[in-house]
Amino acid sequence: MKLCDINPFLRYAGLQPSVLSTTPDYYSYDHRIFYVIDGSCNFVCLGERHPISAGALVYFRPATPYYFDGKVKVIVLNFDMTRLNSDKSAPHPPSIGLEAFDEGAIIENDPPLEFQDPIILEKAFAVEDKMQECLIHYSYRKPYSDTLTSAILKEILCYIAQRTDSKSQEPCETVQEIMLYISKNYDREITNTEISKELGYHSFYLNRIFKKETGITIHKAVLNEKMKVAKRLLKETDISIKEVAEEVGFFDRSRFCTAFKKHTGRTPLEYRQGKS
Repeated sequence: MKLCDINPFLRYAGLQPSVLSTTPDYYSYDHRIFYVIDGSCNFVCLGERHPISAGALVYFRPATPYYFDGKVKVIVLNFDMTRLNSDKSAPHPPSIGLEAFDEGAIIENDPPLEFQDPIILEKAFAVEDKMQECLIHYSYRKPYSDTLTSAILKEILCYIAQRTDSKSQEPCETVQEIMLYISKNYDREITNTEISKELGYHSFYLNRIFKKETGITIHKAVLNEKMKVAKRLLKETDISIKEVAEEVGFFDRSRFCTAFKKHTGRTPLEYRQGKS
């Protein structure tokens, strides 16, 4: 299916004044868009935590494990990409936990290429009015409400695709920026969230394109850089192993030694002495 071929069917629109969820994961049977009106929380999707706040938009396809950790006021839209199942107009609540999830009950799960993976957009304020329109037309139905919500949903999905595409046009340049940031800050603890804020992207998106371009996660790249510098210090200097650990952002000598041996197969002392 191509984006130009979609004809969305809005199954449900609601305003949730205080989403407060914890594990186990939720699993939906249709596509979902959440837009944060107020508050902040962690959105946990596919096991990864992503801090979100007012203005954030989240999209994911059916069968995607998710939950919200914290309190946020959100507008939620449940929908299909086509109208093939518009006769199933009643909202289908998500299952709580994988054991309760019935994969055979998924209503539709063949989205365009742009919507295969979960998407998180910060500062998506441009869609807030459109989300509100869907909510109003769903809550106060008129003869043309179904047609209007379909058109509005398609506009929202085009906005999401356009924002995502504009980010992915130069992935190599973004990866280079990440590597440069890591090389400048290997001497302390740095996180995906910190890098994403520095570069102005969401951590979910950054890690996805980084792994696609390099084959490893950002976390692994940070560790690789630390170990590269540590190996050079062990070979070229006489400073203590504790000092080497501190130079690469480990302030626990034991944790550094464990990480170094896992990375190289040797302890720092064995590496310094040239033992295999």
